Amino acid sequence: MKKNAIHPDPGYYSTYINLVPDVDIKTALEQSLQTLDEFDAAELEPLGNYAYGPGKWTLKNVLQHITDTERVFSFRALLFARKDVQVPPTMEQDDYAANAEIDDRSVSEILAELKAVRAASVMQFNNLSDAALLRTGMCWKTEMSVLALGFAIAGHQAHHLNILREKYLQPNSNMKVSS
Repeated sequence: MKKNAIHPDPGYYSTYINLVPDVDIKTALEQSLQTLDEFDAAELEPLGNYAYGPGKWTLKNVLQHITDTERVFSFRALLFARKDVQVPPTMEQDDYAANAEIDDRSVSEILAELKAVRAASVMQFNNLSDAALLRTGMCWKTEMSVLALGFAIAGHQAHHLNILREKYLQPNSNMKVSS
């Protein structure tokens, strides 16, 4: 199913969803995985502990945040797809970042984890029927469909890769981060 089939309007999450083209959800997630495959972790490694300002996350924190958020969104999608009526808990991203314990991990290792999680999400969404993609549940105060959560996963990554490009990578750098 394509992005234009998302209903109801996911409110705040549209910020992320709007960064993804109106393609099939399977294509959107596969393209986002291909984008991750284009990373040159060795070139990004020197910037792993760089934060562009006081109180801002390091590059490694940003990559881990994408991974952690994807796990939460995928879990919510699974609950809704399986008609589980539980309301999933909220996610406090700053607490997750503060407790990620990534100081001793390399960019390569964190990126490999993100790719593995994305590959699992691709498989999860590839095996959902159209009926399951249209099922909804509550994400905090917002009713969202499984389809919207899939596009939010891809769009959340695009959002943070844009930030990496703008705030972490030097304009004349050879390092590439595409979306």
